[in-house]
Amino acid sequence: MADYASAMVFELVTNVSVSASSYPSADQISVRFLFVNGSAAYNPLTEYPLFGQSATEVPWNTFVSSMNKFAIGDQASWCSACGNTTGTCATASSSPGSPTSSTTGSSNGGVSKDVAGVIGAMVTLAVLLGLATLVMLLCDLRIVSKKRLVGASRDRETVSPALKD
Repeated sequence: MADYASAMVFELVTNVSVSASSYPSADQISVRFLFVNGSAAYNPLTEYPLFGQSATEVPWNTFVSSMNKFAIGDQASWCSACGNTTGTCATASSSPGSPTSSTTGSSNGGVSKDVAGVIGAMVTLAVLLGLATLVMLLCDLRIVSKKRLVGASRDRETVSPALKD
């Protein structure tokens, strides 16, 4: 295990003698939860109680029933829990009768991200053009073509020598 890694272990334990041909029943199995934040070489695994109990060993049947209260059992439930509607979840969210088909669609009256981006760009462009127009009006600036500027400078050159005399 890497030095920076953590480890989480669900350990199945029993007090019954087990051979190669026998396996204990579910009533004879317990589960322990062990965790270490960092490398097990430097820090030992620590037992923690599960489901708010004080004992660190939980009977197998209690463990299964407690985990089923919040476990995600199928792909559609996972896609609903994480909110993903793309990739593998696209088929799960669009299948009829799935619990996610009514909550992940765009039927909530909202705007898609693409349309929102276009609207944002257009609003930004309109604001910038409005500010440029306002600056031009307040500062008495004009937009003039280069041809008019060249013609005006020639007119000044032809007039200015006569004014020098």
